[in-house]
Amino acid sequence: MAGFCLMFAAVLIPGSLFAGDGVSDWLHLALPGDAPVGVSDLSLGQSTASVRGLSMVLNLQAQVVLRNVGNKSIRGLTLRVEAQDISPGGRGSVTVPSLNVAPGETFPVRIDLELVRPFPAGRNSGALVQLTLDGVLFGDLSFYGQNKLDSRRALTIYELEARRDREYFEGLIDGGQIKTLREELNFGIVDLRPPQLGLELVRDPKPQARLGERPVAVSFVSLPAAPVQPLAGDARVLDNEVRQPRVELKNTTNRAVRAIELGWILRDERGRDHMAGCLPSKVEIPPVQTARFAQEGVLRFSEPGGRPLLIGAVSAFVNNVEFSDGRLWIPSRADLAAANVDAVVRRVMAASPEQQRLADIYRRKGMIGLAAELRKFN
Repeated sequence: MAGFCLMFAAVLIPGSLFAGDGVSDWLHLALPGDAPVGVSDLSLGQSTASVRGLSMVLNLQAQVVLRNVGNKSIRGLTLRVEAQDISPGGRGSVTVPSLNVAPGETFPVRIDLELVRPFPAGRNSGALVQLTLDGVLFGDLSFYGQNKLDSRRALTIYELEARRDREYFEGLIDGGQIKTLREELNFGIVDLRPPQLGLELVRDPKPQARLGERPVAVSFVSLPAAPVQPLAGDARVLDNEVRQPRVELKNTTNRAVRAIELGWILRDERGRDHMAGCLPSKVEIPPVQTARFAQEGVLRFSEPGGRPLLIGAVSAFVNNVEFSDGRLWIPSRADLAAANVDAVVRRVMAASPEQQRLADIYRRKGMIGLAAELRKFN
């Protein structure tokens, strides 16, 4: 804490403080004239506003129903959500992957965010929250949008993972490997996956060594087919913080690399491994060359309940690679199956939004429903 506390007033802001009482006083979705989506409905749900010191805290639990007004199938979408642009607490985003929305169809986008803006709101300041279309990914992997949040890259990776997983599960069904399918979808068995840790990237204005820090070598999960191979790595660890991890990487291809995403696996003081999240970074590596990559700042990890995770060892793996021509690489199912980690972490590495969606369909509709869903993409 900053050494002082602000008085908190849990006061529902009445509509009379705004220009009016409607949804438009809360939310405004600004769409360009050539946008491939249009608004069919906009509702606030259980959204509330309260006063905290000199700020208004907006707890959004809203829903936007959009219609595909273009001529291509939509596979993913990202919205920017802004109450103000002067602090991180005033901005957020919502990404919806694993879509299959044909032209003319509608689909819902849930907005579940807490945003902060100055209080009081001026009567002529417009809607409290502005929604902006950052990007739409289509079935042919083309993209529309401003891409201020690098949503093109994120949505394309989600779609490549979804295609990989649909092909894999369809192969299991066609091959009669029902037992393997049930295990992959975590159906009818105990969920052995450890909960994913909280990951916070903290900027460190004074990166010098601190009392109690210890150096650790960063080990690597072997993915032999990855176009970028990690060679060596090190970091400094202090309690639940990994400070300035550095990795030496080799581009094994004849194409230039412009970005990679490293996944982090942590071993706690009790010897348990945890999947700790992934961070994309701009790393330019010429063909068949090596480069040293340093993650600026501090990676701070916590358990789901908020308790700091005491770190014993650090591992990393290459989760995806972006080449200078825009093409992307993700691990195949064979790559993940051969990864030199225990089975629990391997299952977490292979998890994707599409796998979770298909698992839900299997639980609700069984094998027939899952097979029918997979056929929709053929």
